[in-house]
Amino acid sequence: MNLMDGNRIINYLVETALLGHGLKSIEDDLIISLWPEDVTLAWVENGEIIIGNISEFIPARKQSKNWERLDGMAVLKNEYKGKNAFLTASGTMAVARKINCPVVVTAGIGGIGDIKSEQLSYDLPALSEMGITLVATSPKDMLDIPGTLNWLHENRVLTYGFNTGVCNGYICVLEPSKLDKEISNNDLDNIPLGCNLILNPIPQERRLNDLTLLEGAISAGKNAENKGEYYHPAANAYFDKSSNGLSSIIQLEALVSNIKIAKKIILS
Repeated sequence: MNLMDGNRIINYLVETALLGHGLKSIEDDLIISLWPEDVTLAWVENGEIIIGNISEFIPARKQSKNWERLDGMAVLKNEYKGKNAFLTASGTMAVARKINCPVVVTAGIGGIGDIKSEQLSYDLPALSEMGITLVATSPKDMLDIPGTLNWLHENRVLTYGFNTGVCNGYICVLEPSKLDKEISNNDLDNIPLGCNLILNPIPQERRLNDLTLLEGAISAGKNAENKGEYYHPAANAYFDKSSNGLSSIIQLEALVSNIKIAKKIILS
């Protein structure tokens, strides 16, 4: 289904960069088996923004080596014409704004960091400007998480922690940074839609406990970056190989968990 098809209301969209490029050892069948029903994703195929379900997306995932990844600025500037691409969180937020969809779901988000293409990831300006509620897990571990959250706080983005008042990392356990407000399941119907970031952390006992893996992932990302390749897929591939696939499993679980929160926001 392309962007203009159908009359149904879409209340939340799921990003596809993680599914397309990030889960190195995860088979398609496992994704489908864990995937909640009636979930809509966004990607770009043959130069068109596509909004579809997981079964419609899987063939695109099989072509991932030949696909790009696009952020929200590229979507706003219509730089997807003639391309095949997965969409980052901000790319999906830009699509959501086009169709008046209030909520977007991702896992790890971009932020402030030592990455050539994203010293300031467009995920952050998109959150402050697009009026979208983003359900995520955390800024990615190789970023400056305190600096990222400070930027959001200074730019009128409200940060919520689901059953926590802090953010202490994505797939690793890092030092905690304070969020604006801790919320529970009962609070999801009281969140006014707008420029919000809701963080739903991976349980600490499920995360990677060897921080040397983070050092290796950063090195792998930098090596890819220096070759003109994408940083985050290379870092994720390193995490996946070094953790015997655990990093990919917990990221998929996190994305599914975040989808369930988005559903509760919309149903409330």
